[in-house]
Amino acid sequence: MRTPGSGKEPVHEPVRPSWCCAVCPDGTPWPCPPGRTQLAEAYVGEPLALSVDVGELLTTAAEEVGITDPAELYERFVSWTWIDAGSRR
Repeated sequence: MRTPGSGKEPVHEPVRPSWCCAVCPDGTPWPCPPGRTQLAEAYVGEPLALSVDVGELLTTAAEEVGITDPAELYERFVSWTWIDAGSRR
C-alpha cells in the first residue's frame, strides 16, 4: 500500500481496529472522502493497483470491525477507486 499525502495536509489514514479516519470527526469511516482523494493521488494512472490494494485492506477491515455485508464493504472500499483514480490520469 502506498502512503498518500504530499505534506500539505494531514494524511487521512485508518485507526485500527475501528477503521475510522484518524483525522476526520469521530466515527467517520475510512476511507473518508479526503482519504479517497489522497489514495487516488498516490496511485495516479494506476487504478488497478489502487483497487487491488484497497481490496486487500477490505478483508482486514472486515475481520477487525466485523462487517459482513459484502455490499457495504464493496461500496466503502472498492467502488470509488475506478472513478476517482481514473479522473486523475
